[in-house]
Amino acid sequence: MQIVINISEERFRDIQRIAEVQLESNYFKTAEQIIANGTPLPKGHGDLKDMDDIYEALEGWNDDTGWIVDAIDFQTPTIIEAESEE
Repeated sequence: MQIVINISEERFRDIQRIAEVQLESNYFKTAEQIIANGTPLPKGHGDLKDMDDIYEALEGWNDDTGWIVDAIDFQTPTIIEAESEE
């Protein structure tokens, strides 16, 4: 499962420090350790969209050269990787 939460940078740094201390004394992952190992979204990121929905919306467009799909695939950054279908 992936969860997106909104916390301040200062609180995130606090959580990272707490997680580091906990790592030395705990055998299981605490909430702080899980959050500390998360991937922060870049500042100013755009809307997070499902690429499959975008491709579906483009179906039927006359794109003989494939430039639209190439632009989406190669020119736009992935904010969160797709979840495995397995």
